[in-house]
Amino acid sequence: MKRWKRNTIVFLLIIAIIIISVFYFKHSFKNKVELLSNTIEEQLSKILELSTVKYNYTNVVSYKNNKQLSGLNLPFTNKSFLIKYDGYIKAGVDLNTVETEVIDTKTVKMTLDKPEIFDNVIMEDEVYIYDERDSVFNKLSFEDLYEVLVDEKQKMEKEVIKKGLLNDAEKNTKEVLISLLKSMGFEKIEIVFK
Repeated sequence: MKRWKRNTIVFLLIIAIIIISVFYFKHSFKNKVELLSNTIEEQLSKILELSTVKYNYTNVVSYKNNKQLSGLNLPFTNKSFLIKYDGYIKAGVDLNTVETEVIDTKTVKMTLDKPEIFDNVIMEDEVYIYDERDSVFNKLSFEDLYEVLVDEKQKMEKEVIKKGLLNDAEKNTKEVLISLLKSMGFEKIEIVFK
Protein backbone atom coordinates (compact mmCIF):
# COMPACT_ATOMS: atom_id res chain seq x y z
CA MET A 1 0.00 0.00 0.00
CA LYS A 2 2.86 2.38 0.87
CA ARG A 3 4.48 1.61 -2.43
CA TRP A 4 1.28 2.42 -4.30
CA LYS A 5 1.01 5.80 -2.50
CA ARG A 6 4.65 6.58 -3.20
CA ASN A 7 4.24 5.69 -6.91
CA THR A 8 1.08 7.81 -7.11
CA ILE A 9 2.82 10.80 -5.51
CA VAL A 10 5.83 10.45 -7.87
CA PHE A 11 3.47 10.13 -10.85
CA LEU A 12 1.51 13.24 -9.81
CA LEU A 13 4.76 15.19 -9.29
CA ILE A 14 5.95 14.23 -12.78
CA ILE A 15 2.60 15.29 -14.27
CA ALA A 16 2.76 18.61 -12.37
CA ILE A 17 6.32 19.25 -13.59
CA ILE A 18 5.29 18.50 -17.18
CA ILE A 19 2.25 20.82 -16.98
CA ILE A 20 4.28 23.64 -15.41
CA SER A 21 7.01 23.19 -18.06
CA VAL A 22 4.48 23.29 -20.89
CA PHE A 23 2.88 26.50 -19.56
CA TYR A 24 6.27 28.08 -18.93
CA PHE A 25 7.60 27.34 -22.41
CA LYS A 26 4.33 28.20 -24.10
CA HIS A 27 4.23 31.68 -22.55
CA SER A 28 7.95 32.38 -22.75
CA PHE A 29 8.17 31.92 -26.55
CA LYS A 30 7.53 35.06 -28.57
CA ASN A 31 7.27 35.66 -32.28
CA LYS A 32 10.00 37.87 -33.63
CA VAL A 33 8.90 39.75 -36.71
CA GLU A 34 11.45 41.46 -38.89
CA LEU A 35 10.47 43.96 -41.53
CA LEU A 36 13.04 45.08 -44.06
CA SER A 37 12.10 48.01 -46.24
CA ASN A 38 14.25 49.85 -48.77
CA THR A 39 13.34 52.68 -51.10
CA ILE A 40 14.17 51.53 -54.61
CA GLU A 41 13.25 54.66 -56.51
CA GLU A 42 12.21 58.16 -55.55
CA GLN A 43 10.77 60.81 -57.77
CA LEU A 44 9.16 64.13 -57.05
CA SER A 45 7.11 65.65 -59.82
CA LYS A 46 4.96 68.73 -60.21
CA ILE A 47 1.26 68.01 -60.54
CA LEU A 48 -1.28 70.44 -61.91
CA GLU A 49 -4.50 68.49 -61.51
CA LEU A 50 -7.90 69.85 -60.67
CA SER A 51 -9.97 67.09 -59.07
CA THR A 52 -13.60 68.12 -59.23
CA VAL A 53 -15.49 64.96 -58.27
CA LYS A 54 -14.94 62.13 -55.79
CA TYR A 55 -16.99 58.93 -55.75
CA ASN A 56 -16.88 56.97 -52.45
CA TYR A 57 -18.04 53.37 -52.33
CA THR A 58 -18.26 50.29 -50.13
CA ASN A 59 -18.52 46.86 -51.73
CA VAL A 60 -18.88 43.25 -50.62
CA VAL A 61 -17.38 40.48 -52.75
CA SER A 62 -17.88 36.73 -52.45
CA TYR A 63 -14.97 34.69 -53.84
CA LYS A 64 -15.27 30.96 -54.52
CA ASN A 65 -12.78 28.70 -56.25
CA ASN A 66 -12.53 24.97 -56.73
CA LYS A 67 -10.42 22.82 -58.98
CA GLN A 68 -12.21 20.98 -61.77
CA LEU A 69 -11.51 17.99 -63.93
CA SER A 70 -13.52 17.71 -67.15
CA GLY A 71 -16.05 20.21 -65.79
CA LEU A 72 -16.59 18.33 -62.52
CA ASN A 73 -15.67 19.86 -59.17
CA LEU A 74 -12.99 17.87 -57.39
CA PRO A 75 -13.67 17.09 -53.72
CA PHE A 76 -11.51 18.80 -51.06
CA THR A 77 -10.52 21.65 -53.42
CA ASN A 78 -13.03 24.34 -52.40
CA LYS A 79 -11.73 27.67 -51.15
CA SER A 80 -13.70 30.84 -50.52
CA PHE A 81 -13.86 34.11 -48.65
CA LEU A 82 -16.10 37.12 -48.30
CA ILE A 83 -14.56 40.60 -48.27
CA LYS A 84 -15.91 44.06 -47.54
CA TYR A 85 -13.89 47.05 -48.61
CA ASP A 86 -14.08 50.83 -48.99
CA GLY A 87 -12.63 52.87 -51.81
CA TYR A 88 -12.88 56.06 -53.78
CA ILE A 89 -12.38 57.32 -57.32
CA LYS A 90 -11.36 60.92 -58.11
CA ALA A 91 -11.72 62.55 -61.50
CA GLY A 92 -10.90 65.95 -62.94
CA VAL A 93 -8.79 67.76 -65.51
CA ASP A 94 -5.06 68.02 -66.11
CA LEU A 95 -4.20 71.72 -65.99
CA ASN A 96 -0.83 71.15 -67.71
CA THR A 97 -2.67 71.12 -71.03
CA VAL A 98 -4.87 74.19 -70.50
CA GLU A 99 -4.75 76.88 -73.19
CA THR A 100 -6.00 80.33 -72.19
CA GLU A 101 -6.86 83.03 -74.68
CA VAL A 102 -7.67 86.46 -73.23
CA ILE A 103 -9.65 88.19 -75.98
CA ASP A 104 -10.19 91.47 -74.11
CA THR A 105 -10.48 92.63 -70.51
CA LYS A 106 -13.94 91.08 -70.15
CA THR A 107 -13.68 88.03 -72.45
CA VAL A 108 -11.64 84.83 -72.01
CA LYS A 109 -11.58 81.40 -73.67
CA MET A 110 -10.10 78.31 -72.02
CA THR A 111 -9.44 75.02 -73.82
CA LEU A 112 -8.82 71.92 -71.72
CA ASP A 113 -8.44 68.18 -72.25
CA LYS A 114 -11.45 66.05 -71.35
CA PRO A 115 -11.66 64.97 -67.69
CA GLU A 116 -9.95 61.75 -66.65
CA ILE A 117 -9.68 59.45 -63.64
CA PHE A 118 -6.85 60.57 -61.32
CA ASP A 119 -7.18 58.20 -58.38
CA ASN A 120 -8.76 54.80 -57.96
CA VAL A 121 -7.99 53.73 -54.41
CA ILE A 122 -9.04 50.83 -52.21
CA MET A 123 -8.21 51.73 -48.63
CA GLU A 124 -6.17 48.85 -47.21
CA ASP A 125 -7.16 49.59 -43.62
CA GLU A 126 -10.82 49.27 -44.61
CA VAL A 127 -10.57 45.76 -46.11
CA TYR A 128 -12.28 43.14 -43.94
CA ILE A 129 -12.11 39.42 -44.70
CA TYR A 130 -14.91 37.19 -43.46
CA ASP A 131 -15.70 33.50 -43.68
CA GLU A 132 -12.32 32.27 -44.97
CA ARG A 133 -12.37 28.66 -46.04
CA ASP A 134 -9.73 26.65 -47.80
CA SER A 135 -9.01 22.99 -48.34
CA VAL A 136 -6.12 20.60 -48.19
CA PHE A 137 -5.52 20.72 -51.93
CA ASN A 138 -6.42 24.34 -52.63
CA LYS A 139 -5.08 26.82 -50.05
CA LEU A 140 -6.05 30.49 -49.85
CA SER A 141 -3.21 32.86 -50.64
CA PHE A 142 -2.45 36.57 -50.62
CA GLU A 143 -2.58 36.44 -54.43
CA ASP A 144 -6.25 35.43 -54.31
CA LEU A 145 -7.13 38.57 -52.33
CA TYR A 146 -4.85 40.76 -54.47
CA GLU A 147 -6.40 39.55 -57.75
CA VAL A 148 -9.93 40.10 -56.44
CA LEU A 149 -9.13 43.67 -55.35
CA VAL A 150 -7.41 44.53 -58.66
CA ASP A 151 -10.42 43.18 -60.59
CA GLU A 152 -12.79 45.13 -58.34
CA LYS A 153 -10.90 48.39 -58.93
CA GLN A 154 -11.12 47.96 -62.71
CA LYS A 155 -14.78 46.98 -62.52
CA MET A 156 -15.65 50.01 -60.33
CA GLU A 157 -13.82 52.40 -62.66
CA LYS A 158 -15.78 51.14 -65.69
CA GLU A 159 -19.00 51.27 -63.68
CA VAL A 160 -18.61 54.88 -62.51
CA ILE A 161 -17.59 56.05 -65.99
CA LYS A 162 -20.75 54.42 -67.34
CA LYS A 163 -22.77 56.20 -64.62
CA GLY A 164 -21.41 59.55 -65.83
CA LEU A 165 -18.60 60.39 -63.41
CA LEU A 166 -16.53 62.07 -66.13
CA ASN A 167 -19.56 64.13 -67.21
CA ASP A 168 -19.96 65.28 -63.60
CA ALA A 169 -16.24 66.14 -63.49
CA GLU A 170 -16.62 68.23 -66.66
CA LYS A 171 -19.65 70.07 -65.27
CA ASN A 172 -17.94 70.72 -61.92
CA THR A 173 -14.75 71.89 -63.66
CA LYS A 174 -16.73 74.42 -65.68
CA GLU A 175 -18.43 75.71 -62.52
CA VAL A 176 -15.12 76.04 -60.63
CA LEU A 177 -13.32 77.79 -63.51
CA ILE A 178 -16.23 80.13 -64.30
CA SER A 179 -16.45 81.13 -60.63
CA LEU A 180 -12.68 81.74 -60.52
CA LEU A 181 -12.63 83.72 -63.76
CA LYS A 182 -15.66 85.83 -62.72
CA SER A 183 -13.87 86.72 -59.49
CA MET A 184 -10.98 87.97 -61.70
CA GLY A 185 -13.38 90.34 -63.53
CA PHE A 186 -14.20 88.38 -66.69
CA GLU A 187 -17.84 88.49 -67.82
CA LYS A 188 -17.85 86.52 -71.07
CA ILE A 189 -16.26 83.12 -70.39
CA GLU A 190 -16.00 80.21 -72.84
CA ILE A 191 -14.69 76.85 -71.67
CA VAL A 192 -14.07 74.16 -74.27
CA PHE A 193 -13.11 70.52 -73.68
CA LYS A 194 -11.22 68.89 -76.55
